[in-house]
Amino acid sequence: MTHLLGIAMLLTLLAPQQQNLPDAFYELPAQVRERATLIVMGTYGEGRSPCIFRPDGTRCWYLVSSIQITKVYRGEAGGKFIYLNKSSFLKTNADSVQLMRDHKYLLLLRPGTESMKAIRQGEYVPVWDALDGEEILAIVELK
Repeated sequence: MTHLLGIAMLLTLLAPQQQNLPDAFYELPAQVRERATLIVMGTYGEGRSPCIFRPDGTRCWYLVSSIQITKVYRGEAGGKFIYLNKSSFLKTNADSVQLMRDHKYLLLLRPGTESMKAIRQGEYVPVWDALDGEEILAIVELK
């Protein structure tokens, strides 16, 4: 019986400590919070992609949506930016937050293996390979 008490005390001491996440994190459903493998805070921005030359001789640019990372709460991010496929995210989440430039957001993500590799290495990601609705669990605006 004393062994069980000792193990219980050891497990409580080794349990993850408070991560000092913003209050908005705790307002989200528990299942969303638990599924997130990457939690970051950052500032939303938009810009143009590099020029893309089409076979017919025309050129085009895509609107690139990104979060400039200011703090990583869970997981690992090697670069300064996380690129989002905003149109895909808005299609899959009808109740999604309206992203506005220069506003701070808390992102709960569950990136796939290829996306996570790019985030860890801090690589630029083209619009069509950016995080989409399935990889973005929640975006909450911080006030």
